[in-house]
Amino acid sequence: MKLKTDGAQALLTYWERLKQGKRLPSTADLDLVDIAPILANVIVYEKLDDDFSIRFFGTEIVKRLGIDLTGTNTSAYKDDPFGKLTIDHLNQVVNEPLILVAEFNSETNEGPVLEIEQIMLPIADKDGTPRCILSHTSRTEGADATVTVELTESFRGLKGVQTLNL
Repeated sequence: MKLKTDGAQALLTYWERLKQGKRLPSTADLDLVDIAPILANVIVYEKLDDDFSIRFFGTEIVKRLGIDLTGTNTSAYKDDPFGKLTIDHLNQVVNEPLILVAEFNSETNEGPVLEIEQIMLPIADKDGTPRCILSHTSRTEGADATVTVELTESFRGLKGVQTLNL
């Protein structure tokens, strides 16, 4: 799997270490302290029936978006294009399960368009069922700038998706 950012590669390496020969790593093995250097760009999602709850939303992502989504459910964003895309990707990751890497463009408050890479990795509950997703999101191209607070206004489109079935 080709990754553009060191943070995404570091998260994938951590996830692979947690697997320890299993199909998926377990939430019991997950310790966010272990990924402290990249934690500012990490999101942790948890599957709840037909929805996902955002359990952790990194400080760098909060800074760029101007809002902390920790504790919110993704269904709140199902009507905007980026929300629909994210929910679709999250469902693919837990239902298959698979690793998903997406690249997309977002417009910033200052005007430039940023290219962003996001990796999503499934994590199993104690019964081995994919229930959580560990994600890393970071800028790969574009000037250092903040994204428009309204995600519907900032999302410009999906550039590409890579998946790896597990």
